[in-house]
Parts: sequence; structure tokens; C-alpha cells
Amino acid sequence: MARLPIKKEALRDLAIKSKNKCAFPECDQPILNLQGIYIAELCHIEAAEPGGQRYNANQSDEDRRSPENLLFLCHQHHKETDDELRYPVSRLQEMKTRHEALPEVVFNSDLLLRKIEEVLAEQSTIKAILAATGRNPTINENYQIVGPVLQESWTPDAGRFYETRTGPNTKFKYMMRDGWLHIEQLLEDGAVAYYEVNEQGNVRNSQMPYPINEYSVKIPENLVMRRVKVPSEVGTYAIKTTLKWSKGTVTEHFVENLFAGADCQARCSIDHKSRTILIQ
Repeated sequence: MARLPIKKEALRDLAIKSKNKCAFPECDQPILNLQGIYIAELCHIEAAEPGGQRYNANQSDEDRRSPENLLFLCHQHHKETDDELRYPVSRLQEMKTRHEALPEVVFNSDLLLRKIEEVLAEQSTIKAILAATGRNPTINENYQIVGPVLQESWTPDAGRFYETRTGPNTKFKYMMRDGWLHIEQLLEDGAVAYYEVNEQGNVRNSQMPYPINEYSVKIPENLVMRRVKVPSEVGTYAIKTTLKWSKGTVTEHFVENLFAGADCQARCSIDHKSRTILIQ
């Protein structure tokens, strides 16, 4: 049976019981931040589909989407709890029970519910269209997005691991291997971004910490030579922008009107806080 959408009454129940906090013990990361942006993830204790963490083949689809099988986690702790040996079903169930038993807090649960529904609806639209066209409906895995500009005057030693703290709660870790710089960024809200970039500015195996449909590409108008609509391999159509002065091309993929990824053959940087890919 196809994966069932989560019922609105279940989402409302989960939103209220979440206290607007990640359910991981002693984590203070909010689900909805002060700017009203949904920055967490609604996670299954036992996976919704085969291949997911802690998938239970004997569980019904109704049980998979029930509130008892769902909890909110920040991006960092969602990633951490993918380790099934350290986080079996019983441990996540206990985590959920303890968190929901904490004292109630006052926050705008209706706003949180609306934001969650918006994100789920957009992701569902992308998955449905891609599935109908025979394309891979996964939306949180690899997208070809060029990473930040590298300092051309310095090249890290191959095989050596580097780590730089960029803020009180943020880190930038990297290692050069086979001509590719492997980069992992720990962001302020606990999300982790990963990508591999070479000296030419090309990127492979990029994994964004937020749903890809939340991102957008910004190209300064003074760099644009021409824009044309072209076929897309990952969506329903694409917009290809050729940049002036031989600075390359940027191809933005869309599923209807939703952003579904970008193939950037140009220098750029990624601002994950604003979900923006900046062409330089």
C-alpha cells in the first residue's frame, strides 16, 4: 500500500504535545523559530516505508501514520537517531513519552500546524509528480548545487582532516581526497550540510539539510546573458541561465512551480539560513 498522509488531527495533537521543542533529551532547539520558520522534522519511530530506519513489516499503514509513531526532532538529532543500534524503537518511544509528559508551554500551535502542513503539501506534490513521470520521488538526497568559493591560494593536504569552529554552535569540517574537498557544515540550528567540491567549483554528492523545495537561486541581473526554458531530468521543466563573461551556466529545475534542484556550473555560495543559493 502507498504511504498514507498524516491526518490533520494527528498533526495538531503532535504540535501541541511538542511544546515547540525537539523531543531529544535536553535539546532546546525549537520546531518553529522566532521568525515563524519551521526548522525541525516530523519523524517516524518505525519507518513509513521499507528501507527506512526501524521499519516494521508487520505494522499497518494506519499505525505508521498514527501520533504514537511520530515525534518532532531537530535536524541534528533526526540524523543521530538514524543509528538503529543506539536508538531502537523502545528508546525512541521512551524519549517521546518523557518529552510529552513535560509541563505544558504557551506557544502558537496553530501557526506551527499551518507551517508543517505547507511543507508536507509541497513535498507531497513533488513526490507525486516525479513518481507519475517515473522519476525518483526522493527529495532530500543528492542535488547538484555548487558550494562556496574556495580560496585558490591555499590547498589543504590530501587525506588530512581539518575542523574550524565558525561560531558558538557551528563548525566547518573538511578533507581533501582524490581532488575533491569533502565538506561538512554544522549549522546554527543543528542541521548538517554535506557536499564535495573540486577546484573548478563543481559539486557532487551534495546533501542539503532542509527540504530542497525550500531553497531558491539568486542570480544578479548584471550577470545574466540569457534565460531559456529547457527540458528537465529531475522535474517537469528547467530554466537555464547563461552568465556573461564566460562565467558559466545555472540550470534551475522545477516540479510545476516548486524548486526541485539546481545544476550550477558557476561560482556560488549557499546560505542555508535563508535557504538561498547565491550566484557570484
